[in-house]
Amino acid sequence: MPVRVLVPVDDSVAANRALQYIIKMKDQIPMSVTLIMVVSESQLKYHGFQLAQLEVIMAQSISHCEKVVEKHRLVLEEAGILADTKIETGDPATVICQVAAHEAVDFIIISPNSYGKLSNMMFGSVANKVVQECRSPVFLLR
Repeated sequence: MPVRVLVPVDDSVAANRALQYIIKMKDQIPMSVTLIMVVSESQLKYHGFQLAQLEVIMAQSISHCEKVVEKHRLVLEEAGILADTKIETGDPATVICQVAAHEAVDFIIISPNSYGKLSNMMFGSVANKVVQECRSPVFLLR
């Protein structure tokens, strides 16, 4: 029976690193993968967009996310790994933890973006928050 894995992705080197690790491990650990991408509403609201602008930007963001996760899903599919995709909105770390709990995943594989130690110290990173907040086991890939 395959292990259920949740993998938060974006269009970064870190996400590609996580996917390459999964591909490398596919023969040792059979996996069923859910790729998730979360559109952060709070970041958009922080910039002071009007409601009409916010709706257009959210729609464009979701459309972009759909293309990104589908690109990643195809990479996994070509490697012989079953994967499905999920697009959500909200606080990324919170949503990732909620989806992991709701779908009873066996673990989360996440690779932090390397924005720098100062940025992570001041604002925190999604990966750090997932490690701290999720009840599911988290595999942090550097």
